[in-house]
Amino acid sequence: MDWILLSLLAPFFWVLSNFMDKYILGKYTRGIFDFLFFSTITSWFLFLILFFFIGIPDLTIYSLIPILTGILLIYSYIFYGKALEQGETSSLVILFQLVSVITLILAFIFLGQILSFKELIAFLIVLVGTSIISFEKSHGFVIKGFGMMFVAILIWSVMTLVIDYGLTKMSFWDYFLLDNIGSGIAGLMLFIIPSIRKQIIDGLKTATIKKHTWFSLNNLCDFFGQMSIKGALAIAPSAGLVTVIAQVQSFYAIIIGMLLTIFLPNITKEDISVRTLIKKSIGALIMFSGIYILLIK
Repeated sequence: MDWILLSLLAPFFWVLSNFMDKYILGKYTRGIFDFLFFSTITSWFLFLILFFFIGIPDLTIYSLIPILTGILLIYSYIFYGKALEQGETSSLVILFQLVSVITLILAFIFLGQILSFKELIAFLIVLVGTSIISFEKSHGFVIKGFGMMFVAILIWSVMTLVIDYGLTKMSFWDYFLLDNIGSGIAGLMLFIIPSIRKQIIDGLKTATIKKHTWFSLNNLCDFFGQMSIKGALAIAPSAGLVTVIAQVQSFYAIIIGMLLTIFLPNITKEDISVRTLIKKSIGALIMFSGIYILLIK
């Protein structure tokens, strides 16, 4: 599958997961650490499935890369979850676009990756669209949950480059298997701290079928998103290009947020006033124009 298609597919699954995260955090969890632990349960099932089909890969020093990124991903959700508890989902999803900016800066500083003129223009257009959408829901571009989300974004930016490097040292499926091991280990490590352990155990004791169902659906969306983005990074010319195309995530957030507010307001309620939707739509169209430039040969 083409890396551009994979880059467009990943944020769609993630937006679905974002809204489910917000809903689950407010309705079914005992706290952020209960949320984190349940998010890691699926990792062990995925590991067993992948192990059955491909077995354990040859272990080298580079095998630590996917394990560590798997652990880091789970712990980055601490900041992400806190941000969701404070702010509106669609507004915070729009902030994800900062990942491309930080990733490009880090890639330039540490990896020497340089965008072509066409790619740079496309990136700037996408950034303009993002700014228009962000201005709609902000005061001085600082919205509720910004601080916590920025920490998560910084972690994800570093991870993007590390994953990009790790995929040059092993196959996609080997990386994906070891990454799930890392996520599973991250969940088990939460039991080390007594207060966190108590929250997790309380969450397990009171878990209902609905809680397990929502977490399963949520983890499945995240799984497809992670699989798509890692597949894109494995075959794309650079990590920066993947993050530029993934800016479409804000457009998905606008549409899905509006549909949920209209048809499933018990799950989420977004600002869908005409003025807000027009501004967000204009921003999203500008972003798509940037992506279109990327596709021109």
